[in-house]
Amino acid sequence: MTLRAVVKVKGGLWGGIFISIMLLCAIGAQWIAPSDPNAQDIMHRFAGPSRDHFLGTDYLGRDIFSRIIYGCRIAVLVAFGSVTLSSIVGVFLGVVSGYNEGKKIDYFIIWIFDIVRSFPQIILALAIVAVLGPSLVNVVVALAFTAFPFYGRVARAQTLSVKEADYVKAAEAMGLKPLKIIWRHITPNIMAPVIVCLGMDMATMIVWESGLSFLGLGVRPPTASWGIMLRNGYKYIQTSPYMILWPALAIALAMIAFSLFSEGLRVALDPKERER
Repeated sequence: MTLRAVVKVKGGLWGGIFISIMLLCAIGAQWIAPSDPNAQDIMHRFAGPSRDHFLGTDYLGRDIFSRIIYGCRIAVLVAFGSVTLSSIVGVFLGVVSGYNEGKKIDYFIIWIFDIVRSFPQIILALAIVAVLGPSLVNVVVALAFTAFPFYGRVARAQTLSVKEADYVKAAEAMGLKPLKIIWRHITPNIMAPVIVCLGMDMATMIVWESGLSFLGLGVRPPTASWGIMLRNGYKYIQTSPYMILWPALAIALAMIAFSLFSEGLRVALDPKERER
């Protein structure tokens, strides 16, 4: 699979373009944003869109456009950080469980998955952050903890079919150690559905981070976060609706972009879809 195959899908192309813009804003926020996202100008509070303030200002006179740009950095860090951590842990446990089907370690890992999945994910994330304290790192850890059983289940299901393949049986006959078989022969061949899930999960993580920040359990103010911007803006929705409009639009576009890109990944990784 190449990136070219993904962008050949119309949705994958548009999703990839917006994700690229997000990454560009996250990396180069200090050069792209026209002003300091935390700089206050009380004399120009609640200013509407203008030449000086492209999207207006908030209740402290801070430039909304600059805060949206810097908010991309938080969204990208949380999305990529939590999904990467949860997928690494989940895939490893899932492959180990599937390869040892029917053994005690398999039952133990499934038991862990079931316990974590028995709690509503957002409620579990709220509880973890409430215990650890609000911070960017704790949000990433909390979201990753709630998501790793999902990747574990996907990896286990794929492993159950792949471990019966001839190349795995040949590796076992050669006397390779189980961990080496898992690393070299099983894991690379089960990653296609996992990769597709990554894109969808990143969209979910952005929404959950925004929700945690909205509730005061995410990143700490005055850090520019789309969730914090929603929290600050909903009080003024009748008099200054643009304070909540722009961060809400950014969250929606990010969700759509990652969803479209993951659909492009699904089509690119599915031979039957590519032939259509």
